Amino acid sequence: MAVDAALPAVHPFALARGLTARVALTIVVLASFALRLVASAAHPVPRYFPDEYLYTAIARALGSGQAPNVRGTPASFPALLEPILAAPFHALFSPELAYRLTQAENALLMSLAAVPVYLLARRLSLSSQYALACAVFAVAIPDLVFASYTLADPVAYPFAMGALAAGVAALDRPSRRAQLLFLALAGLATFARVQYVVLPAAFVVAAVVVDRRRVLKTQRLPLVLMALPLAGALALGPARVFGYYANITNLHVGGALLRWAGTDLFLLAFASGIVLVPGALVALARPRGRTETAFAALAAAFAAGLVTEAALYASNGSLRFQERYLFAVLPLLPIAFGLYLKHGRPAHLAVGAIALALVTPAALIPLSGYAEALGRTDSPFLVAVFRLERIVGVANGAFAMFVLAAAACAGAVLVSRRGGGNYALAGALAAALLASLGAAVGDTATANEVRAEYLPPDVSWVDAAGARDVTLLQTAGSPPAGAIEQLYWNRSITHEARVGAALPTDVYAAPRLRVARDGTLEGVGRQVIFQDYAATARFANAELVARARTFSLWSSDEQPRLSLLEEGRFWDGWLARDGELMLWPDIAGKTRGTLRFALSLPLGAQRTTVRFGKARYDIRPGETTKVEYTIDTHGPWSLGFSTSTGGNAQSDLRFTSVRSTAPVFERAGAPVVRATASA
Repeated sequence: MAVDAALPAVHPFALARGLTARVALTIVVLASFALRLVASAAHPVPRYFPDEYLYTAIARALGSGQAPNVRGTPASFPALLEPILAAPFHALFSPELAYRLTQAENALLMSLAAVPVYLLARRLSLSSQYALACAVFAVAIPDLVFASYTLADPVAYPFAMGALAAGVAALDRPSRRAQLLFLALAGLATFARVQYVVLPAAFVVAAVVVDRRRVLKTQRLPLVLMALPLAGALALGPARVFGYYANITNLHVGGALLRWAGTDLFLLAFASGIVLVPGALVALARPRGRTETAFAALAAAFAAGLVTEAALYASNGSLRFQERYLFAVLPLLPIAFGLYLKHGRPAHLAVGAIALALVTPAALIPLSGYAEALGRTDSPFLVAVFRLERIVGVANGAFAMFVLAAAACAGAVLVSRRGGGNYALAGALAAALLASLGAAVGDTATANEVRAEYLPPDVSWVDAAGARDVTLLQTAGSPPAGAIEQLYWNRSITHEARVGAALPTDVYAAPRLRVARDGTLEGVGRQVIFQDYAATARFANAELVARARTFSLWSSDEQPRLSLLEEGRFWDGWLARDGELMLWPDIAGKTRGTLRFALSLPLGAQRTTVRFGKARYDIRPGETTKVEYTIDTHGPWSLGFSTSTGGNAQSDLRFTSVRSTAPVFERAGAPVVRATASA
């Protein structure tokens, strides 16, 4: 049975209405595409890491004819549809143009989700006008901000919606065509984003609900075809099947999962506008006829699967609302609400009880607590809430959200008793559009902040310098995000190594750097990009090629050799609360000369005492203390430093001690080597 089998029979007037609906649906898709394209133009750089980099790195590998890999390490990555679609862009164009083309592709794909949502609403015998409103809702939700990201979500969204529409058709009137269409769309959605593996499971649950004991007869084909990959997966084991996501089998299932499931449902209701939720839940609980039963069972099982995944992830460390996992549920709510209206708005008491269950936590738990810091990372809706709070203040913003929630709950009760369902849908659409606007504004602001903080005017500055086979040296105390931006935009950076206790940018190859006794960086090529954010370095045999923000590009005729490294000295001269200064010998194996630097504090800072080795320095605000060491030894030399008392916190949340000039080591009988980083 075709997905659009529920459309009315063709006669002259119906044909005219059908053409009008199709034209209107086309306009919805094109308008959404245009608006998301404009929003993407204001989103200049990726900012969701490491995911955006990993998808792009795999796309580059595929585009160059290689197997999926990240910096030469094979990528056991089951979600390959997005990299496959983006690979031609990276094969043919520059990183900047490939990025923009990927955004345009994502905007189109997400906008196309309106089509299956419309068809699903029509199959359930909702009017063409109401189905169009459902289609608009599907592209109005704030989560379409993900069209600006190089993630799998924009690719998976239309296939997931299509799978749901095809699944209802296959459950309603089982046919080989509808069943194969569902399997194809569910497979593509899962191939794009592994979380949609819940689609086949939801279909099985819904099939049992619809056909009960006859399910093996009516759904034999999809059940057999779904059993084959399941058997293969069990034979191979989770590590080989899930690859990058293999640790899912180690996640803990406990009471926190139920708590997060409740939180996710509460916030998801908020993200939908709330007013549709009570009526929609009543319609799902009391379906009428086979088609509605198929929809209710499939929608409920699908939503339950996604909520379980999101809650499992949140309860095992992420501790935030995983709207990114859940937003595919949102377009189902206006469809279910349409069924509620078609049924004559039954179950007034149930609607009132659900509305009360929603407004009570809204009064007790302000959304501001969820929207702070990392809590909004995966939630465009909470990004919009945060933007509102930035404008009117946290307290006023939280109160405004409660008032809106209370009004929506009151509206749901009013609709159940007096009608006005179209006004409720219009209110939900308005709420979605406002949240979408807030999310887009917040996303644009954050992306531009990332652009300004981590990247120079030419984002591909390493490539522009003509560098090849560059190793990125990530240093201790440096944020991985800055390093990932360089990796994202510069194809010439092909390797990563960690200096000391540096954090890796992702789970792929980033070995700890070995420094030989003469300072030689072992295992790296002749060109390196050094992260100067929290370290100061001098090279004995490398020349500075280019510098951008807190990164410097160095080139040598042989393996680079360190002369000096101070870990714990930030790019602006502040010292961390502890660190180490290291020197390496000259070609004769001697470390002999004079080391000089000066310690100080600006006026208004807190008096601080620091130790360098056994020496103590009491630094007062407005004063400068010059430090000098005479060194004469063989092999490497090091001097640790730490904060004894005091310390100073910076506005960017760094905990520092005192300021220090860049250390200068004047070797005996040799000219002073200029510092590679200064402040």
